[in-house]
Amino acid sequence: ESITPQAPLIESVVPPESASRMYLRGVRNMAAAQGFTEVYNYSFVTEEMVRAFDMDVAAHVGVTNPIASDQTLLRASLLPAIRKNVLDNSRHFQSFRLFEIGREIHARNRDLPEEVPHFVAAMYAREGDGSASLFELKRLAECLMDGCQARLAQPRPFEHPERAAIIAWEGEDVGRLFELHPSLVPKGRAAILDLDLGTLERLDKGERRYQP
Repeated sequence: ESITPQAPLIESVVPPESASRMYLRGVRNMAAAQGFTEVYNYSFVTEEMVRAFDMDVAAHVGVTNPIASDQTLLRASLLPAIRKNVLDNSRHFQSFRLFEIGREIHARNRDLPEEVPHFVAAMYAREGDGSASLFELKRLAECLMDGCQARLAQPRPFEHPERAAIIAWEGEDVGRLFELHPSLVPKGRAAILDLDLGTLERLDKGERRYQP
């Protein structure tokens, strides 16, 4: 009480609006409106998580002083952590849907790593053939990108051999829609939508006006 009140030396002002932040907020709100729950994961992964997706451990950026003894790599994909979310929650829920917005971190020779913003949504169902989840994620993609298309793609090692597609929009490939390989989800099925948010934001032309 003996300290004399004093006004701050620098006047507080509202920072300028960030277009990228507003865009990500729109993506987040759209996913939440479709019933998806947002998750947050560390940017660190273990070698075991990387090898499960048949990714090159040596291509990852190493951490000199990791927060945990086994989390020695920076993630080059959001998928390993999303799979862990799916496995953890599948022990308690018959079905659920979740998403994460985060950055992939890719090593570059003699330069700082490249950070690429990504959006990954996942749907898990213990019962059924999993096709409903794929169609629901395709609908989510169409909500985010009006007029986007899905075409069949050669599956990657961690993708279901008959359920993998590329998502294209405005003439460019922007992501993938697939089901995780059965070996990665022992009980039930998990469908994944993985989108490059940097490309999406660049292609998004903003406001769309109604046309009869």
